Amino acid sequence: MKHLGMGLGMTLGLAIGLAGILATAPMAHAAGWASVHRYVKKTGNCAGEEILASYYHTGKRTASGERFDANGNTAAARTWPLGTSLTVTNPRNGRSLTVRVNDTGPWGIAYAKGARLDLARGAAQRLGMTGTQYVCVA
Repeated sequence: MKHLGMGLGMTLGLAIGLAGILATAPMAHAAGWASVHRYVKKTGNCAGEEILASYYHTGKRTASGERFDANGNTAAARTWPLGTSLTVTNPRNGRSLTVRVNDTGPWGIAYAKGARLDLARGAAQRLGMTGTQYVCVA
């Protein structure tokens, strides 16, 4: 077995850093999709439809054929056709932006647990999302 050369100080620093990250992570992500509805609730502050949204940051091509841009104002949805522009608002802070549906999704456990919109990471960050949450869509 090869020694990695990581001393106690470095190991402890790494553990403390990881604990800090986990302490600030949203509970839904820490507990996984199985418990998302225990921690993520509707706000009731939407004039339009309030739906569960997640975000993603990896991919190569979207369903529309364009290259995926993790920092773009784009989204994946099954409810709206490709090319649809949606105004998405974070009801927790009032931030709003327009995204264009250029991909299909969400899929798998995210869809099974109720996520209906999958935002590109950049769009989610501009909205102030830190994890899966309900957003207003008009």
